Amino acid sequence: MAAFAAALFLVGCGRKEVRKPEGAGNPATAPLDYLAAQGRAKQVAIKVTSTAEITSAIQKFQAMEDRFPKDLNELVQQHYLQSVPQAPRGQKFAYNAQDGSVRVVAEPAAAAPGSPGK
Repeated sequence: MAAFAAALFLVGCGRKEVRKPEGAGNPATAPLDYLAAQGRAKQVAIKVTSTAEITSAIQKFQAMEDRFPKDLNELVQQHYLQSVPQAPRGQKFAYNAQDGSVRVVAEPAAAAPGSPGK
């Protein structure tokens, strides 16, 4: 019985395969992979810092005015922000005046000229 338990233990301790992200490990695409990862990291950094800046301004506004701003431009008008920060490319800020929350959402794609729509 002890030998069976020891055998099970040794089988369970076998080497596990580590999965690499798709495209990882190809030296030919390494420079492109690096640049793509750097671009994604920049977009995330812009999103995080801009959202934090706006959220901080909203909290200050709410503390001083005892209400949430009507829109993000009111933060600029009342000098809580110098300007509304730029959202990452292809995204925009969605502000909820009811609870003072702000989040980044995908910007709707513009309709191509001559295509049906709007």
